[in-house]
Amino acid sequence: MAMSGPQIERAYETPSIRQFNIFMPNRVGRLSKMLTTLDEADVEIAGLSVVDSADWAVVRMIFTDVGKARVKLIDAGAAFTESDVLAVALHDIDTLSQVCKALVAAELNIQFAYPLFLRHNDYPVLVFHTDDHVLSAQILTKRGFMLIDHEDM
Repeated sequence: MAMSGPQIERAYETPSIRQFNIFMPNRVGRLSKMLTTLDEADVEIAGLSVVDSADWAVVRMIFTDVGKARVKLIDAGAAFTESDVLAVALHDIDTLSQVCKALVAAELNIQFAYPLFLRHNDYPVLVFHTDDHVLSAQILTKRGFMLIDHEDM
């Protein structure tokens, strides 16, 4: 039986977590209202970061169920975008300083970072967004850091 061309291996997929970037007016009670809406729909929040300015806030959220969260945000009329971020489980021998040093050595810039509420095998998890997502994942993996994705949460 003849082979029909070379076998192609599956491309490397960077372990990452989907983050929602929700834009809302910086007004008293707006975040509370959004959180109540998500709570009522049983949408579990795994991570949260708020960056505000005088008029607007960007609320970065990670959910355990991406599809359910997306539907609820659309139903609520929320203005949002989605992006991939890296999540690093810091084991006993790992430190935040070591993660930063590994990225700096590769001349990668951390644009923002924040912790998840959830832990991975009882270890803290930090979310990072860098100027080169794929290269950052490769560098951290090569240095022995544990990257997690949604299936690990």
